[in-house]
Amino acid sequence: MRRFDMYVPDDLTDLLEYLDSHQSAVQLITNGSDLINRIRKREAPPKIIVDLSGLSEFNYVRKDGETIRIGALTTIADLASSPVIDLRHVVFREVAAKFGGPAIRNVATIGGNICAASSSEDLLPIFLVLDAKVRLKSKLGERLLPLEGFLKGKRLIDLKANEILIETNFQQLDEDSACTFEKVGMRNSLMIAFVSSAVFLKLDRKRELVNDIRIAFNRVAGKIPERARRSEEALRGKILTPQLLEDTVSVLKKELQTSSDFRASGEYRSEVACVLFKRALSRSYERLAGRNLV
Repeated sequence: MRRFDMYVPDDLTDLLEYLDSHQSAVQLITNGSDLINRIRKREAPPKIIVDLSGLSEFNYVRKDGETIRIGALTTIADLASSPVIDLRHVVFREVAAKFGGPAIRNVATIGGNICAASSSEDLLPIFLVLDAKVRLKSKLGERLLPLEGFLKGKRLIDLKANEILIETNFQQLDEDSACTFEKVGMRNSLMIAFVSSAVFLKLDRKRELVNDIRIAFNRVAGKIPERARRSEEALRGKILTPQLLEDTVSVLKKELQTSSDFRASGEYRSEVACVLFKRALSRSYERLAGRNLV
C-alpha cells in the first residue's frame, strides 16, 4: 500500500476550508468499509485521506414536517434502530438485515454507501424509488440535487472537489404508500447482491388503481442502480391485477440490459430481476390492500 497523508478536521468549517485549498488531492473517509479495500487493490491510490468520523453533527435521522432527513455519517445500524423509521419505513430495517454483518452495519455510513456509486450498494435502489435528494456543501454554499442526477456512472458522482455530501432526504410514506426491497446473492448474509430491487407503490385502495409506481434495480442498463421507467409506465394509472403484473414483467424483460461479470451472467440477472420485481410489488400491494396479489 502506498504511503499517504491523513488530515482530521476540527469541525465542519475546518473541513470545508481544507477541501477548498486541497481539492482533487483528497479522499474522504469515515470508517473505510469500502475505501480501504479499494486502496488495498490499488483502485483508489490516495494522496491525502481526510477522516470525517469526528463530525458527529452529521449522524442523525430526523423528521422535519413531511420530510425524513438522514445525515451522511449515520450508520446503517443507527438508521435501522432510529424511532423515526416506523412501520411505514420498515424497508430500511429489511435492507439492514441483509447488509453485511453487525460489524459492517455499525461502521458503514449512508453517505459512504451513496458516494460509492456502484451496483453493490443496497441503499441506492431504495433511495431512488423514494425519489430522494442529496444535500451537498462547500465553502461557497449548498446544492440540493435529486439522487438520480447525482449518480453519473460507476464510481462517478456529481460532487465537486471542494464539496461533501451532508444529507439525504425524502418525503415520508403516507398511509396509501409502501416501499419494499428484495436482494439475491451467494448467501443469506454478508453478501454482495447479484440482483437487488426496490419498489415504491402508491395505491388507490378502493379502486386498486396504481396512483404512482417507482421501480429500481441495482442494474438496468449500466453498472449503477437505475429506475426501470418503461416498466413504471406500464403500471401507472392502471388497475393492479395479476394479469397486469405478468404483462409488466414482459415489458421489464425488454427494458433490462444487464451485463455479465464474474458474479453472474447478464441473462441470469435479468431472469432473477423479474422474479424479485414480482415479489417486491406483491409485498407492497399486500401491505396496502391486506391480501395477496398473486
